[in-house]
Amino acid sequence: MKFPKPYTLKEIADIINCKYVGNDDFPVAGMNEIHVVESGDIVFVDHPKYYDKALNSAATIVLINKEVDCPEGKALLISDDPFRDFNKLTLHFRPFHPINTSISSTA
Repeated sequence: MKFPKPYTLKEIADIINCKYVGNDDFPVAGMNEIHVVESGDIVFVDHPKYYDKALNSAATIVLINKEVDCPEGKALLISDDPFRDFNKLTLHFRPFHPINTSISSTA
Protein backbone atom coordinates (compact mmCIF):
# COMPACT_ATOMS: atom_id res chain seq x y z
CA MET A 1 0.00 0.00 0.00
CA LYS A 2 1.29 3.42 -0.91
CA PHE A 3 0.57 6.27 1.48
CA PRO A 4 -1.48 9.24 0.24
CA LYS A 5 1.67 11.36 0.58
CA PRO A 6 5.28 10.72 1.63
CA TYR A 7 5.87 10.66 5.38
CA THR A 8 9.05 10.91 7.40
CA LEU A 9 10.54 8.21 9.60
CA LYS A 10 9.84 10.38 12.65
CA GLU A 11 6.17 10.81 11.69
CA ILE A 12 5.72 7.04 11.29
CA ALA A 13 7.55 6.34 14.57
CA ASP A 14 5.25 8.83 16.32
CA ILE A 15 2.14 7.05 14.98
CA ILE A 16 3.23 3.71 16.47
CA ASN A 17 5.14 5.22 19.39
CA CYS A 18 8.44 3.46 18.83
CA LYS A 19 12.16 4.17 18.63
CA TYR A 20 13.89 4.39 15.29
CA VAL A 21 17.33 4.29 13.70
CA GLY A 22 17.83 6.72 10.84
CA ASN A 23 17.39 10.38 10.00
CA ASP A 24 14.22 12.07 11.24
CA ASP A 25 13.35 13.05 7.67
CA PHE A 26 14.09 9.63 6.09
CA PRO A 27 11.31 9.25 3.45
CA VAL A 28 8.58 6.63 3.86
CA ALA A 29 6.30 6.06 0.86
CA GLY A 30 4.26 3.02 1.91
CA MET A 31 4.23 -0.43 3.42
CA ASN A 32 3.88 -3.95 2.14
CA GLU A 33 4.49 -7.65 2.66
CA ILE A 34 8.01 -9.03 2.29
CA HIS A 35 7.44 -10.62 -1.15
CA VAL A 36 6.16 -7.40 -2.78
CA VAL A 37 8.00 -4.54 -1.02
CA GLU A 38 9.61 -1.75 -3.01
CA SER A 39 12.06 0.98 -2.18
CA GLY A 40 10.41 3.43 0.22
CA ASP A 41 8.25 0.73 1.82
CA ILE A 42 8.08 -0.54 5.38
CA VAL A 43 8.29 -4.28 5.97
CA PHE A 44 7.94 -5.97 9.35
CA VAL A 45 9.86 -8.86 10.83
CA ASP A 46 9.40 -10.40 14.27
CA HIS A 47 11.44 -13.62 14.19
CA PRO A 48 15.25 -13.95 14.05
CA LYS A 49 14.91 -16.60 11.32
CA TYR A 50 13.68 -13.87 8.92
CA TYR A 51 15.79 -10.88 10.01
CA ASP A 52 18.28 -11.22 7.13
CA LYS A 53 15.53 -11.59 4.54
CA ALA A 54 13.80 -8.41 5.74
CA LEU A 55 17.02 -6.42 6.20
CA ASN A 56 18.20 -7.37 2.70
CA SER A 57 14.83 -6.90 1.00
CA ALA A 58 13.89 -4.04 -1.32
CA ALA A 59 12.17 -2.32 1.64
CA THR A 60 14.06 0.69 2.93
CA ILE A 61 12.40 0.71 6.34
CA VAL A 62 12.35 -2.40 8.54
CA LEU A 63 9.94 -2.65 11.47
CA ILE A 64 11.80 -5.06 13.75
CA ASN A 65 11.69 -6.26 17.36
CA LYS A 66 15.44 -6.14 18.06
CA GLU A 67 18.11 -3.49 17.77
CA VAL A 68 20.43 -4.66 15.00
CA ASP A 69 22.98 -2.98 12.75
CA CYS A 70 21.12 -0.87 10.22
CA PRO A 71 22.08 -1.61 6.60
CA GLU A 72 23.32 1.37 4.61
CA GLY A 73 20.54 3.28 2.89
CA LYS A 74 17.87 1.89 5.20
CA ALA A 75 16.15 2.81 8.45
CA LEU A 76 14.77 0.77 11.34
CA LEU A 77 11.65 1.11 13.45
CA ILE A 78 12.25 -0.72 16.74
CA SER A 79 9.07 -2.20 18.24
CA ASP A 80 8.32 -4.75 20.94
CA ASP A 81 5.57 -6.12 18.65
CA PRO A 82 6.17 -5.41 14.94
CA PHE A 83 3.06 -7.33 13.83
CA ARG A 84 0.82 -5.23 16.08
CA ASP A 85 2.44 -2.00 14.89
CA PHE A 86 2.26 -3.00 11.21
CA ASN A 87 -1.48 -3.58 11.73
CA LYS A 88 -1.76 -0.25 13.55
CA LEU A 89 -0.21 1.51 10.55
CA THR A 90 -2.55 -0.36 8.20
CA LEU A 91 -5.58 0.78 10.16
CA HIS A 92 -4.22 4.32 10.38
CA PHE A 93 -3.80 4.66 6.61
CA ARG A 94 -6.68 2.39 5.52
CA PRO A 95 -9.30 2.41 8.26
CA PHE A 96 -12.05 -0.17 8.17
CA HIS A 97 -15.32 1.08 6.70
CA PRO A 98 -18.28 -1.29 7.07
CA ILE A 99 -20.45 -1.84 4.03
CA ASN A 100 -23.88 -0.26 4.38
CA THR A 101 -25.35 -1.50 1.09
CA SER A 102 -25.28 -4.87 -0.59
CA ILE A 103 -24.79 -3.40 -4.08
CA SER A 104 -22.21 -0.76 -4.87
CA SER A 105 -23.49 2.57 -6.16
CA THR A 106 -20.95 2.22 -8.97
CA ALA A 107 -22.35 -1.13 -10.17
